[in-house]
Amino acid sequence: MKGLTRMICFVCIVAVLAVFAAGCGQVTSKGSESASGTSSQNNDTAAKPTDKPKQVTMRFSWWGADNRHKATLEAIEAYRKLNPHVTIEGEYGGYDGYQQKLMTQLAGGSAPDLIQTDPIWNQQLGAQKENFVDLSRESAIDMSQFDEGVINGFCLVNGIVLGLPMGINGFGVQINKSFMEKFNIPLDTRWTYEKIIEVGRKVHEQDNECYLYIEDLTGLQVKFMCDYTRAKYGRYWIDDDYEIHITKEELTEQFTTMKELFDSGAAVPLGEAALYNNKLEQYPKFINGQVGMVQDWSGLLAKYKEVIGTDNFAVGDSIIVENAVDTSTTYKPSMLLSVYSKSKHVDEAVKFTNWFLNDKEAALILKDSRSIPGSKSARQALIENNVLDKDVMQMVENTLKNPAPPVPLIMNNSEIAEITKDVIQKVVFGEITPENGAEELITRVSEKLEALKAESN
Repeated sequence: MKGLTRMICFVCIVAVLAVFAAGCGQVTSKGSESASGTSSQNNDTAAKPTDKPKQVTMRFSWWGADNRHKATLEAIEAYRKLNPHVTIEGEYGGYDGYQQKLMTQLAGGSAPDLIQTDPIWNQQLGAQKENFVDLSRESAIDMSQFDEGVINGFCLVNGIVLGLPMGINGFGVQINKSFMEKFNIPLDTRWTYEKIIEVGRKVHEQDNECYLYIEDLTGLQVKFMCDYTRAKYGRYWIDDDYEIHITKEELTEQFTTMKELFDSGAAVPLGEAALYNNKLEQYPKFINGQVGMVQDWSGLLAKYKEVIGTDNFAVGDSIIVENAVDTSTTYKPSMLLSVYSKSKHVDEAVKFTNWFLNDKEAALILKDSRSIPGSKSARQALIENNVLDKDVMQMVENTLKNPAPPVPLIMNNSEIAEITKDVIQKVVFGEITPENGAEELITRVSEKLEALKAESN
C-alpha cells in the first residue's frame, strides 16, 4: 500500500514538473512566443493588428534668420515622416520680444511643448524650474553626446538640466574683405577697442559715409560690458554673489572708451544702429559694403555672410583691450532646447528632442544653422559629410583655444540689463558724462542686486 502511494506521488510530481516546463517554454519574455511557436494564445495575439499610436500635436518655438527657419521646418517634416502620428507646429520669428513673450506664456500656462531658449535667461528661467523637464533624468535622452563642462556651465540651473545645447557658439569679428582692402587694413589685425578707435577714426575721415565697426545697444550690454571688464581687469563687473566687482574709476574709464567708439566715427552712430537692434545685417550701409566689420556669435554668421558674400567674407578673433590681463574669448551654447513640463505630450517632446539634437539625419538637415552642433554624434555626421562651414568652424576653434569662464547668470537678469542699457545710452548720447554714468550705474544696480538677493532668500 505504501509502495502504491509512493508511486502515485511520483507520477503527480512528474506531471506537475512537465506542466511547469511547458509553461516556461511557451513565453520567454513579455510579448514573445515560445521557441516552438506552438502557443495558441501567442498566435492569437500576434494575429491582432497593432494599435496605432495616438495622434499628437505639439508646438515648437524658436527665433533666428531665414536659413534657420527653413532648416528647422525641413527637420520637423523629416521627423513627421518617421513618426506619422506626430505633428509639430513651428512658432518662429526674430529675437526681439521673444523672451518677453515666453515669460508671458509660462506665467499663463500656455508655453509651447518645445522651447528654444537663450542661456543668458537661465537665471530667470531657473527661478521657475517647475516649468521645465529635467532632461538629465529622461532615459530617452542620450546625455553621453554632450560635453560635461557645457552641461554643468550652461545647462544645469537650480539642480536641473533646464535644456540641452543646440550648438556651441564661438565669438569673433566677421569682416568685409573688400572694405579692408579699400582702406589698406590687414585682415589679420588683432583688434582691440583702442585699435578700432584709432583705425576707425582715419577711415571715417577718409570717407564720412564709411564706418569700420557697427554695434547695437544689446551688443554693448551683452558683449562690451562683459568682455571689456574681464579682459581689462580679469573679472566680470558683477557676479552671482549679488556684489559689484568694479570701481567707479574703472567703470568711468570703460564708459569713456565706449563713448569714444562712437564720437570718433569709428562705429556707426548708436542712434542708427539701434534701429536695427539684433538685425545689423539689414542696416543699409552694411548691405552696401560701407561697414568693415561686426562682432557676433558664430551661430549668426550665416546672416552676415549672405549679405557680404562668401568670397568677400572673413572671420577674426574677438575684440579685447590693450594690455589685457585676460585674453580669453566668450563662448556659450548658441541656445538650449527645453521641454515644457506642463506639456500634455512630455514623452513625445523628449523623444523629439533626442532625435533633433543627436540623430545624424537631423544633423545633416540642420547643419550649422545653430552653429557647430552641441552633440558629438551630430558634429561627427557633419564632419564625415564635409558640410560644416569653414568660417563657423574657424570661429569656434579660435574661441575654444582659450575659452572664457561662463558669464554670471545675474549679468543677464532682464531688469539689470535694462538698467545697464539705459545708462549706456545716456553716456553714448552725451546726456551724462562717463563719470556720472559710472556713479548712476553702480547706484542703481546695487539697489537692484539687494532686492534680488532678498527675493532669493
